[in-house]
Amino acid sequence: MPIPMATAPGTFDVRPRFLEDVYEAASECNKCSLCQATCPAYATNPVEWETARGRVSLIRDAIEGRIELHEIADGPLSTCLTCDNCVAACPPRVPTALIVSRARQELRAQEGAPWTQSFALRAVLPRPGAMRALHGLARFTQVTGLFGLARRTGLFRWMGTVGALAEYVGPLEQRTAYQRVAQLPKAAEPVRGRLGFLTCCYSNLAAPDATEAAMRVLLANGYELVVPTIGCSGLPAKTLGDRDAMLEMAVHNSERLDGPDVDDVDGYVGDVASCVGQFKDYDKLVGDDRLVGDRAKEVARLTTTATELLARTGLTCTLAPLRWKVAIDLPCSLPIDGPWRSTMHQLLAQIPRLQVVELEEAAMCCGGAGTYFARMPERSEAILERKFEKIVAAGAQVVVTENVSCLLQLRAGAARYAPAVRIMHVMEVVNESMLTAQRRVAVIPE
Repeated sequence: MPIPMATAPGTFDVRPRFLEDVYEAASECNKCSLCQATCPAYATNPVEWETARGRVSLIRDAIEGRIELHEIADGPLSTCLTCDNCVAACPPRVPTALIVSRARQELRAQEGAPWTQSFALRAVLPRPGAMRALHGLARFTQVTGLFGLARRTGLFRWMGTVGALAEYVGPLEQRTAYQRVAQLPKAAEPVRGRLGFLTCCYSNLAAPDATEAAMRVLLANGYELVVPTIGCSGLPAKTLGDRDAMLEMAVHNSERLDGPDVDDVDGYVGDVASCVGQFKDYDKLVGDDRLVGDRAKEVARLTTTATELLARTGLTCTLAPLRWKVAIDLPCSLPIDGPWRSTMHQLLAQIPRLQVVELEEAAMCCGGAGTYFARMPERSEAILERKFEKIVAAGAQVVVTENVSCLLQLRAGAARYAPAVRIMHVMEVVNESMLTAQRRVAVIPE
């Protein structure tokens, strides 16, 4: 039951049982329903608890003691994509994703979590060595034919989230992004700065071509790169509600970014929008830690996406024409306000002959956030199908994004709904234009 607390004669307030840090924000929802039109979950399942106002209202009821969190675990808490697309339409800007994430963390503290999830978040993702071993194991199954056998026999379906992830990503490239660093060229003259490149653990394994393209574009535009070996940013732990694992990853990465090889960098840059956003929150997460707090604040202050950096400082490499019709799909992880949402447009506008077409609902989630496709396969597929209805209507030949989850989800959707459409990281497009220009110079010298 709610705990009444006298505040003045004849009036009462309610004392929150937990989640005091988000209780006030949850109380600011005015139930105007503007969030309905912007929520991808509600668009595919129009019931009240799928809206931001419905989820926030139920979480507030749990905080005040009218219900228990475990009563809303299946549905209101589990189906939210934490994409924050609702915030753009919300007059008081209620931070729904933060409130839902904190509720998941509280639910985990109350109820626990599957040991497999805890093992992945605490023993695998934070440790680069474990990720290398995982890549080696995956490559072994591909070379020996075990991967194809597991796919044909349906074994992946019996392996839960891990199996779904393996089938979803598909066969891995022979070399990870980390392994490709040694073969990258030197930075083009004149050198404009020295950057620490923050490699996403997911992209390192599942989309190394995109990460390599981002590195090559930065190098070609005069930026020296230092590529420290780091663990997961902590975003999956945040999404799944493991706050302790999230904080531990932030601490470990802050320590790794305090080494002599990254002491003299001018900043940190990444090609995965969601991971970059998580690094930018390190000051809020562990900025008070007496050992790594100062470094965490420095990392947060100096971190940005490759697209934002290049849009701000300008491209210096030569770009050749690309006669493509391109649509931009905006990752949910890009902040609602600020310059980040226009940086892909700014970079692509500099490529000759490239035509950028408008994509309806470009800011709506594609349904691939984290492991959502595995936890909520039917919902994820419905959201993805809706996304491709908009892509086909736009007449795009290429769809670009700057987030690895979006990249893989959209590639899976293209295979089913629009096989002729290419899905590329925005840095792959810039890199293609740059390489085309280099090939032209080699064939037709000045």
